[in-house]
Amino acid sequence: MINYSPKVETQQYEEKDWLRAPFDLYHTLSNDNSITVRADRDIFHTETLDEVATIQLFEDYGPVDSSLFLEAHGFVPYENPNNCASISGSFFLRRNTATGRYDENAELVLRALKALHLIHPQVQKFETLEDVCVKQNFGIVDDGNIVGRKPASDSIALASLLLGDSDSSVWNRIENDEGETFVSLRGKCVNAIRSGDAERMEVRCARYPGRNRIVKQALRTAAHRAITSFEDKGDSETKLNLQLQQAESQGKDRLALALRFRIGERQILTSVAHSQDELGQHVKSENQMESSKILENLDEKLIAFRSFVESLALPLNKIEPKVVRNGMRFGAFATDDLEVDDAYISLPANSVIDVTTALADSDEASAFADLLRKYYNSNGDGFDVLIFFLLHERFILKEQSRWWPYLNFLPSIEELSEFHPLYFRVEEIDRYLAGSDVRRFILRYQRQAAERHTGLSSDLDANLVLGSDVLLDKRKVLWATAVIDHRSIWWGGGRHLSPLLDIVNADGNGRAHETRLEDSEDMKRKVAVTRASRRVQKGEQVFENYAQPNYLLFAYHGFLLENNTNDCALLDGLYISRNDPGAKYAHRLRSSAPTFCIRDSSSIEELAQFLRVKHGLSHEKSASGLNLDDVVRPYLIQVLEERVARLMEAININIDEESISLPRLEFMRQMVKNDLTHFKHALNTHVNIPVQKITKEED
Repeated sequence: MINYSPKVETQQYEEKDWLRAPFDLYHTLSNDNSITVRADRDIFHTETLDEVATIQLFEDYGPVDSSLFLEAHGFVPYENPNNCASISGSFFLRRNTATGRYDENAELVLRALKALHLIHPQVQKFETLEDVCVKQNFGIVDDGNIVGRKPASDSIALASLLLGDSDSSVWNRIENDEGETFVSLRGKCVNAIRSGDAERMEVRCARYPGRNRIVKQALRTAAHRAITSFEDKGDSETKLNLQLQQAESQGKDRLALALRFRIGERQILTSVAHSQDELGQHVKSENQMESSKILENLDEKLIAFRSFVESLALPLNKIEPKVVRNGMRFGAFATDDLEVDDAYISLPANSVIDVTTALADSDEASAFADLLRKYYNSNGDGFDVLIFFLLHERFILKEQSRWWPYLNFLPSIEELSEFHPLYFRVEEIDRYLAGSDVRRFILRYQRQAAERHTGLSSDLDANLVLGSDVLLDKRKVLWATAVIDHRSIWWGGGRHLSPLLDIVNADGNGRAHETRLEDSEDMKRKVAVTRASRRVQKGEQVFENYAQPNYLLFAYHGFLLENNTNDCALLDGLYISRNDPGAKYAHRLRSSAPTFCIRDSSSIEELAQFLRVKHGLSHEKSASGLNLDDVVRPYLIQVLEERVARLMEAININIDEESISLPRLEFMRQMVKNDLTHFKHALNTHVNIPVQKITKEED
């Protein structure tokens, strides 16, 4: 009985990247199996002396296009921001593919589409792209956001590069903004296809610099062609409107519905076809801040944080926080001389934020405590509990939280967005990490964080407790996620946010950092103790060896180490499919889709073992007892040379003067260089040499 009307979102949903509340958030199943329906918008009831106002209730049925309303409900909304217009895939092609003769460009498109799983593998000849449904804001429905479905925009970008018009003004603007010509971009794509390397094809043919502008231009052109096609058949929008007026005046309701639906689609096509391209692509990020603005409040925050640390009354503390002006914000400095194995800090349970303190700090009878207990009982790792706790303390309680001096001391959303990969734009990652398997690693990390946010935001209890203005705000939830990944220190099998200890910066010296539970001096409780891994004089900054390769340091912390003895090249993307010769032996491996950290002979051995199983080679090791022999060597060389070719191509990427000033881009560029060094070393030292030499090597 409640009719449809779209919920008008405020401008902040677009500006701040908020999630939209899902339909089922307002329709919940109660414990007695009854359904509770809640208003999805504010309704103001007014009364006068003469009468009681009657207000009709409406609700938003969710993000669906008008075809569902027509088919399932028998009406067409007069307004639907989620409506889309179908565009035939043929309208994205400048010309039809050649019939009855070999078409090299069409063949290249087909090979790339198959390699990227953008077309059915049994298709023998490329004829057209799949149809798409485009919204007025250029969004493509289901553009890769459904599990198992690849982005349609990748197909459009690929076809535009190989079959499109090189004279388009958009290509000229891309050349001005990105420093890449159409000929250069197309050449890289063709080379990638001929290499047979799917990763190179994705980066060079579907995710090339400026591809978003090309996809938008392709949508404009396709929409214009669709409109022209309709008009050539005498089916203009003007004519449809006249037919609608006539149908409504004659009471032909079904015909009127059909016409209203077609007019709605035509209006979207017209809007897309007549929209204007952006004049420039290089606009400073809204989150990009002046260094002085980022650092201007550090001294004030430091004073409050020092007072907070003193209030913790730590049993042992031989470090103090100071501002460090080289991009690290803060560092920990020794207040006494430290020898190797000297304890320099001990943390009792009530001085850190973890699942235990989150539950203890919450009023046991409150709805917030109920929410934490629900997620702790359903998910034992406590990550969601910590997200809720951080959001509650930082954005709801704020200064009223006992943790405020610490939470305010942590990097803000604006600061995190400058260095933490969870905030990086996909286009930035695709360009500056092209060739490196770290690109996929970070994109997967972003997707997992987004999926977690979507899941948490659909919980009614969480929305009622935290408020939609907190829980639906993507930037805030990413802040909590990044803080947990960026600052957590592990001991006793759990993660902990540890004020003061978590500002000890990293280097590559000394033994690996370790914090472990020990008896306190009075032997009455356990405290977390960290001991010095090297000698440190009073007044010097204390560093710890995080014992992680650079790709993990960058993904979760946002920095690299120049001299990192734990560094390696991430090798990802290999898997065993059911069609592989060794599929029946996959159970012998720890994973059918593992990752490898390539740096020494032992990592090459792990890779060789995987390839031996994948390709159904003999499972017997060589006489030297190694997996690497002349049988598996060609497969190893292929995998490593493939990555060297990707990275060699990526090294030549253009970086403009403005980009060089951004550390995150320099870090990504350095990651590509480091990977190339590791893979070249693996080829030259561990693979293209006689096997007996490896047995003599000391790693």
